[in-house]
Amino acid sequence: MNIMKIARPTSHRSQAGFSLIELSIVCVILALVMVSVIRGIDTTIQRSTAEQAKVDLTQEGREFVDEFERDVHQAGYPNCRMVATVGVASNCPADYTVNPTVASNSSVAAGVVYLSNTKLIFEGDVNGDGIVETIQYRLVDSAGNYPPTTSCPCTIQRSEMVKVNGTMPLAQPTTFSQELQNVVNSGVPAGNPPPAYGGGLPISGNTAWGATNSAFYAALTTFKDFPVFQAYDQNGFLIALPQDITTTAGVQVLTCSVANVNCLKSIRLTIDLLANSTTGTDLQTKTRPVTTMVGTARLVNN
Repeated sequence: MNIMKIARPTSHRSQAGFSLIELSIVCVILALVMVSVIRGIDTTIQRSTAEQAKVDLTQEGREFVDEFERDVHQAGYPNCRMVATVGVASNCPADYTVNPTVASNSSVAAGVVYLSNTKLIFEGDVNGDGIVETIQYRLVDSAGNYPPTTSCPCTIQRSEMVKVNGTMPLAQPTTFSQELQNVVNSGVPAGNPPPAYGGGLPISGNTAWGATNSAFYAALTTFKDFPVFQAYDQNGFLIALPQDITTTAGVQVLTCSVANVNCLKSIRLTIDLLANSTTGTDLQTKTRPVTTMVGTARLVNN
């Protein structure tokens, strides 16, 4: 008689769960990964904000420089050689103070009548409508003073007014309706030639680590000491400033009325811009982005 053995199923030992140590290690790893991801996102946002501030600075400065170049190209048009002044035998006098009738004629654009390192005044048909306007650019300090004497960031203001008949160019009314803020270069060359740049106003405020803005940003290629306006003659040499039309010599330089005189042929505008202290600060370096815009306009009517 055969006795059959019936195999009984063996029970498997249930698998144990994760230990507390294993769970803790996993949580730490996940936390490190999340911190790295968040830190990377934060860095990207900060860099994006800083770069956007630079883009905004460049766009604002570029628009202002473009307008400046368009204005200067029209300086002196229509000039005294194109428009006759009634009752005047010599329509283009060597010195406008000798015969102010021409200079005060609202149909005649006297061209550049004053130019310094911080101010430019000229006349011209800038809108192409046959009407002569008086245009003035000037740099004012953080307190709104001209000439600038306190501190920067400064502001370049622009005025455009229709020329008033019977009024001399330097006495024409102004209304400053446009401006470019956060300009920090305000220097005046001490010698010419060669120019020794200096005298720029201090830049108000401090960096995050306590250094003055003036000391920190001045190290960036004389950031605050470069002049806003510079003038060049027909040979490309710098012209000593200021110049105006109240003297015969000034008229000769500004209007090129004498052939053998080194006279004004182009004007250079240099703008060093500092980002806004609140919205433009780089959150990584704790400094404000900077940018430099340069425009050179040739006086085509000289």
